[in-house]
Amino acid sequence: NRPDIVLERLGYASPELIEAYHQAYLKRIKRMGFTEEQLSGEFHVPETQIENFEYMPVIDEDEIEIDLNFNDSKYKLDRYNIWINDVPVYGMYGKSLRTQNTDKFSVKETIQLSEGENKIQVSCLNEKGAESYKETEYITYEPKEKTKPDLYLVAVSVSEYMDSTMNLKYAVKDGRDMANLFAQNTGNRYENVYIDTLFDSNVTIDNVSAAKTKPMASRVDDEVILYVSGHGLLDDNLDFYFASHNMDFSDPAKYGISYDLLEGLLDSIPARKKIFLMDACHSGEVDKENTAVSDSLLAIEGGKNGLKTYTYRGGDMTEEEGSGLGLQNSFELMQELFANLNRGSGAVVISAAAGNSYALESKEWNNGVFTYAILNGLINKEADQNQDGQIMVSELRAYVINKVEQLTHGRQKPTCRQENLDFDWRVW
Repeated sequence: NRPDIVLERLGYASPELIEAYHQAYLKRIKRMGFTEEQLSGEFHVPETQIENFEYMPVIDEDEIEIDLNFNDSKYKLDRYNIWINDVPVYGMYGKSLRTQNTDKFSVKETIQLSEGENKIQVSCLNEKGAESYKETEYITYEPKEKTKPDLYLVAVSVSEYMDSTMNLKYAVKDGRDMANLFAQNTGNRYENVYIDTLFDSNVTIDNVSAAKTKPMASRVDDEVILYVSGHGLLDDNLDFYFASHNMDFSDPAKYGISYDLLEGLLDSIPARKKIFLMDACHSGEVDKENTAVSDSLLAIEGGKNGLKTYTYRGGDMTEEEGSGLGLQNSFELMQELFANLNRGSGAVVISAAAGNSYALESKEWNNGVFTYAILNGLINKEADQNQDGQIMVSELRAYVINKVEQLTHGRQKPTCRQENLDFDWRVW
């Protein structure tokens, strides 16, 4: 995945954007523990084999044991991983084989199954970063006795910053409303509901890191929701940071909460049903060319449904000293930075960024538009597209993307990096 090469060959992108995407590529391979030199040379693919898998359409045991063989006739093996329904069993980086210093490796693994169909995939990587073809098997687990899942919700929101010129109006209210929604309206779907909230001054790197403790106690069929609202920005190295309460907006890396840390809250936890909702109100510059819909139109149309626009100081970024990439390109870069050479944490990520903070004010709602769309879609069942009484992750994703873009006349466009094409689960 090399957008920098594609853009350079197309010949219409700016040198700054091409270089930014090249840096994004370098960051991705660094996160995977490789260097450009390691990925150079002759391309050769290792092999993965599942030796003893006996096809059984349906079983009532929650574990199976499989024998795995990995080999490469040219290079040393680097790591392997197992995915259940596109969720990595051993986290996004898998199990390392580097200390084995070998081109052949065999192992017996015990896998805990999820209720329903399980798509089991196994692959390995060699020292050059080449991944084997994924061995894939299917098996359905139907437990003898049904058990209710637990729900874990972590809400991280900042409205009030130490730099008060960057304060937001609804970020904390949005987080509180999300927490209250799932605390009070889950009916009898869950056995237990665990909610952790970090608001304003409690949003620090240490506290956010500690928020993983409860989800680590989850089970494979439990559900985990991570909700984040506040400022999000890129530093000079194009690293993304969520702004902590004590954020230094002129030096994001100093106190900012990295995307790796946020994504890490959902990585390597037992639960496989995971969703990350992020309203990253971008504190950088707004695209000057993004004027297809004028603010006056927003004012006229927004007045009909209570839509308001709130602005704030742009994090010391001016037209002269900004990156020159603009908000939309910056956010696309954020998405590029979030992509890994593997399939990530297995969570579905729905996120929105805007240069201004859009909020819907009415007798019923006082929320940011992104959160309003989520709340309205769930509470009023508007996200239930097929009207079957259940709202699946795919339905919520489609509804939020369309609703936010509609309400803001295209000025705020949620994006979704759905890593689980085959794993759609009920969220409401």
